[in-house]
Amino acid sequence: MKSITAIALLLSAAFTFANPAHADSPARKNKPFLPIASHDLQSAEGLSFRIIVAPPAGPAPASGYPVIYIMDGNAWAPTAAEVIRTNLDFGLRSKVEPAVVVGIGYPIDGGFDMKRRFHDLTTASNLPRPVTNVIPTDSGGYEKMIRFVQERVKPDIEKRFPIDRTRQTLAGHSLGGLFTLRTLIDHPDWFQTYLAFSPSIWWHDAALIKEALALSPNPAQRGARVYIGIGELEEYKTADYEAENVAAARARLAADPKALGDGGVEGYMAHFHNRQNHMVDNARDMARILADKGLKVRYDQFPEEDHFSVLPSQIGRAIPFALSK
Repeated sequence: MKSITAIALLLSAAFTFANPAHADSPARKNKPFLPIASHDLQSAEGLSFRIIVAPPAGPAPASGYPVIYIMDGNAWAPTAAEVIRTNLDFGLRSKVEPAVVVGIGYPIDGGFDMKRRFHDLTTASNLPRPVTNVIPTDSGGYEKMIRFVQERVKPDIEKRFPIDRTRQTLAGHSLGGLFTLRTLIDHPDWFQTYLAFSPSIWWHDAALIKEALALSPNPAQRGARVYIGIGELEEYKTADYEAENVAAARARLAADPKALGDGGVEGYMAHFHNRQNHMVDNARDMARILADKGLKVRYDQFPEEDHFSVLPSQIGRAIPFALSK
């Protein structure tokens, strides 16, 4: 399992970090990869974002293409696009339709702009984070970010492709998963399907759980389709797994004293490998709560997978979920 997911992540990185072509063009089936294009777009506040676009592999239906908007687009848009391409060409059980994949990312060479994403994907919080007890000082950009997606990104994409506005999906991982579920609560008529990969529901003392419990679903929410996926090792860790990660963190630190930031090995383990974030319990509870409210929910828990190794499996399950009628 680990070797397969590692290969998938390497494939994702290989064409994420390559310089994409800067012209949108229709994809043809049976090509090795979908032609990824990118362009930069300014927010109302004058901030620059990188929009990564994988065009659809096939003609548009009369109603337009379904579309998937995915946060941390530098990292995850190519992976989502390749899942669609593979299933279009070879899928038997996981049937999908041609769709536009739109990654909302940053004008950087790597996969993540950690500082900007932390601000953009969160609501404001004055509560300390679990384990570290550090109060976040640069959170609260959620509303500006979702309005950028709604008011700038969507119109830009709809000028390029005919889009079916009844089949719009929002997706994200970790804080991006939190962002996705927050949008389901706050702006449920802006998307119809929500894909939350390992969502950081712990944010602000798991306020989203409390809001979901108090939710009286409106028609848009009752019609929503929600995918929540989680890796079992994100909370229920084995002793061997923790020992392996401590050894790996120490090796990284020995090779590069700045690799793990100021917190060193303990800070790294507290951030990515602690139980007090309740990643699995929160994800399971959120799925149950939303299902009890009448929403169409799929919940997947993957054994022997952690916060990052689980991504290929989650995306592989979630994309057919989003693109099935």
